[in-house]
Amino acid sequence: MDEVFGEGQFRNDIVWHYGGTGSPSNMFPRKHDNIIFYTKGQHGTFNQVRVLAKKISGWTGDDTKLCDAVWHINTVFQSEERQERTGFPTQKPAPLLKRIIEASSSEGDLVADFFCGSGTTAVVAEKLGRKWIAADLGKFAIHTTRKRMIAVQRELKKTEKPYCAFEILNLG
Repeated sequence: MDEVFGEGQFRNDIVWHYGGTGSPSNMFPRKHDNIIFYTKGQHGTFNQVRVLAKKISGWTGDDTKLCDAVWHINTVFQSEERQERTGFPTQKPAPLLKRIIEASSSEGDLVADFFCGSGTTAVVAEKLGRKWIAADLGKFAIHTTRKRMIAVQRELKKTEKPYCAFEILNLG
């Protein structure tokens, strides 16, 4: 990423901790991924994100706190939201993409995902009022993303929220 954005553009190494089951006997269980945060240019977009804080006995203040660089967000497969699951083994949960998009863009900005898989990035971007580009080499990925985007647009239309038309282009 240093070669693409430049060494001075590195901002954070975010730890996405998701827990889960399974404990290998020959090493520490892997229960996290790292998200590398770079910006394009010196003044990339960064919006503070607030998360719900755990209730502490005697706490009388705001029940949200500024988000730090360790994010505790369940995987799609641990989620209670069964309709979110698409069957992609690498699918990321919508709350994870929501946090990333809200922190690094503003309404009307363009969000790009060049390995869109199940389309979660495009789904979340559309719901947050961002423009988006989603690309993938796999036909199943494109059809899954298309199906999800049609469902999101129907949901937004039903609640009279704005949405944008989209186009699918095939190469080759």
